[in-house]
Amino acid sequence: MLKLIQLKYFVSTVEAGSVTTAARNLFISQPALSKQLTQLENELNCELFLRKTTGVELTEAGKHFYERSIDLLKAADELSAEMNQFAKKQTIRIGALPSIGTHFLPAVVNRLREEYKIEVLIKDTTEELVRLVENNQADFVFAQDVVSNRNFVMENICWEPYDAILPSSVNGNDQSALSIAEFVGNQLIIHKHPCDIRSFFENYCKKNKIEFELGIELETNESIVAFVSSGLGASIMPRMVSRNVKTQATLIKKFADEQIGRSIDLLYKPSLKKLAKKIIAFSKENITES
Repeated sequence: MLKLIQLKYFVSTVEAGSVTTAARNLFISQPALSKQLTQLENELNCELFLRKTTGVELTEAGKHFYERSIDLLKAADELSAEMNQFAKKQTIRIGALPSIGTHFLPAVVNRLREEYKIEVLIKDTTEELVRLVENNQADFVFAQDVVSNRNFVMENICWEPYDAILPSSVNGNDQSALSIAEFVGNQLIIHKHPCDIRSFFENYCKKNKIEFELGIELETNESIVAFVSSGLGASIMPRMVSRNVKTQATLIKKFADEQIGRSIDLLYKPSLKKLAKKIIAFSKENITES
């Protein structure tokens, strides 16, 4: 049975014009190459070369075999390239907060999945995500309001406002911006701890000496939307979440204070900077398209 290495040796000898030159080009000994060529002729049961003192010359059989060998080697190279797409892909571990993982990350993963296998890790807080990077349990994480740390690189992706979500029966069609004082006048439905949104809201109110009365604590944005839709209170959530609320039973309002929002940041180890540039580009394209 013919082997690709035999075809390679044969073609190299033809193109070099002599066994001596071909052996040098192939980094094998001349006797070893001569032996391979003889075995090939024996397997084919015909002479491929006319050996001369000046080199080698192809017989008619050799000319035909050379043309077909070129085609076969080219086809083998093309097949090898085609099979690369089925090769085992590098796994990238990406962490994210629940809101980012639900409403922002899928578009980024969609851009990466042709080249990489993606493992997604959802955590409730930025603190948990930072620990994933520090402990080498995640390669990249999308977190919020990150304090710089010398153990990893932090790249800001965007600034995202928080919005108020209220029962439509409370404010009707009023689209004016909402003050924080007006907001806390409602029965509040807030995320349970641990949650970065909850922490931001409490710290903001404390800093601005604003008192509020907590009504209901819930774990997910979906549950909060359902409770607000039922007229049980108002809540605060990132714009990537609020813009996906489609029920007519709610009203989405901007806050008058533009500082009510969060910084979305990508964290990674310095050794992953090349891949990080690609992820950052995809992330910012997704923001622009949104």
